[in-house]
Amino acid sequence: MKCPACGHWNRASFPKCFKCGEPLHRLHDEVPDTPAEELTKTQPIRTDGPTVIQFDEQGNETVKTDKLDKLAQEMLNLHERKRRGEQKQQQLRTRGAQRGVAPSGTRVSGAARRNRFFADPQAQRLKQEQLLAEENRVDYDGFVDQPSYYAIAGDDVNFSHRSTSTNAYGSINLPLPKTKRKRVVGRPRMLTYAAIVLVMIAGLVMLYQYVVAPWVISRTEAKDVPQPVINASILDDMAAHTISIPAPEGAQIYIKELRKYYIVTGGYATFQVPDYFWYELIENLTDERMDVELTPFIRTSSGEQKQMDPVRYTIEIPISPITLINPDVTHLEVSTPVYNVRFQVMQNSRVLINNEDYSSYVNTQNGLISYNAAVQPVGNNVITISVRSQYYRENTITLNIYREVQDIPLDLASTLDDRSSEPEMTIHATTRAGAAITVVSPHKDLDTSQLGSTGQFSFKAVFSKIGTNTVEIRADFPDKKPTTVKYDVYYLPVPDIYTKKAWGLTADWGYPDLLANMNTRIANTQIYTFTGPVKEIISTRPQLAIFDVTDGANNELLVMAENQTRTPWKLGERYWIFGDVYGMYGSMPRLIARYTYPPKEKK
Repeated sequence: MKCPACGHWNRASFPKCFKCGEPLHRLHDEVPDTPAEELTKTQPIRTDGPTVIQFDEQGNETVKTDKLDKLAQEMLNLHERKRRGEQKQQQLRTRGAQRGVAPSGTRVSGAARRNRFFADPQAQRLKQEQLLAEENRVDYDGFVDQPSYYAIAGDDVNFSHRSTSTNAYGSINLPLPKTKRKRVVGRPRMLTYAAIVLVMIAGLVMLYQYVVAPWVISRTEAKDVPQPVINASILDDMAAHTISIPAPEGAQIYIKELRKYYIVTGGYATFQVPDYFWYELIENLTDERMDVELTPFIRTSSGEQKQMDPVRYTIEIPISPITLINPDVTHLEVSTPVYNVRFQVMQNSRVLINNEDYSSYVNTQNGLISYNAAVQPVGNNVITISVRSQYYRENTITLNIYREVQDIPLDLASTLDDRSSEPEMTIHATTRAGAAITVVSPHKDLDTSQLGSTGQFSFKAVFSKIGTNTVEIRADFPDKKPTTVKYDVYYLPVPDIYTKKAWGLTADWGYPDLLANMNTRIANTQIYTFTGPVKEIISTRPQLAIFDVTDGANNELLVMAENQTRTPWKLGERYWIFGDVYGMYGSMPRLIARYTYPPKEKK
């Protein structure tokens, strides 16, 4: 209810404003005084229900009560009792407000919170029961008016009210609304909390002592304990690893895999293990790397022997070397039915060519293998070379030798060489009988006398330049696609003839003349000679190097040379070179070196 004076909202049961004390009700004007007898008056509630009377054929009477109608009547009685009860409760509230028992702002007193601890709730309850016993109880419809709340000393707020007014009921003290009692924190509860805290502290201490502390100690010890030292090294020109295992001074370390003991000196047992020890006996080894493990055992001075932590590391497995000589590439095109394949391997190597064992030829020829491969005119002829050298993993090279499919067969002799020291070479070949033969390249003395019967013919190829010369032959036959065969021959005169044709590549005349007449010297395959050091190696296959032709006597004059000799060049070394001009490399001449000799002595 809103106060008409200050506008403060109050409960409807308050006689005065809780804030300013202004009366809220004109109780005596609005609500008439109802005697107590009227509160107890009750009107009878109908309990009977409709009945049904039935007569049978003999005229006998039967009285029945409808159960549904009876239930409906009971529901109506229940609603009526509820209504009367609500009405009588409202009357009780109104009379209580008239007597001034509702709490007001002027009659509220607060009790200190500290009084809760020393208050005696039982004594307060007895006191309230005595006050209730003095009241005139009103009974209505079987209901006994009893207090639903009471004040307990020691609560946060203790409402007290003493009425000085007198009326039909006299001056009484009614019980005040019951407040929710808060739980008292006393000594027992404090002890419980303390016990819980102690248990938690004990649990944390045990957790640290038995879990955290051992883990921290183990980590610290692991960091402090010396670990094995593993370093890559060389043993007998082969890759190896040097291993140092920490242990007490004088102890013996036994390596299970090596079956050897090592004495600890200076805090470590140090030894070398060659890498091939781990894979030497493994067949068909192709892996580039391998993880290995050593198992050490320690024997102390007291005779105790126990296993130590294993030593693990990774090794690189080298591949077996193969040096291709002829051909120096893995794919080439040929015209002969037989091609000579040459390559070099290490001593004691196992060599398989197309799964055929050639290992017996390795040591007899200082690792040089020569193999005549049959080449069919079917396109690619695949040749597989597998090499497994000692202390190396297996290496496999595949050669693709291409020979064009021929409508007209044209085969050069299998004994034909691809190198010549003479300016002429006799070529023998076979084709289809009756075919027409044309030699496109320089030649002489063509013999076709047996061409019509056996298809054999021969001629002399003439080599016009030093180095690679191509022999070209074409066969024609009616209604057939022509067949063309090309064959390369490397022409190099013997040293006595080749070196006599050489011009000196000197700073005063030879070098300037070569630059001024480059095209003419290339056409004539002019041969030059010089002595000088290797200033730079550009590549290794083929080997290309830059020489100083002045040999340090004057300002540098550089020449780039391609090594076609049997002597590999080394950086910084001096050589005596014979070669023929090929062209330009940037601003410097380019030569093809044919012969290499020890350097000439400086004058």
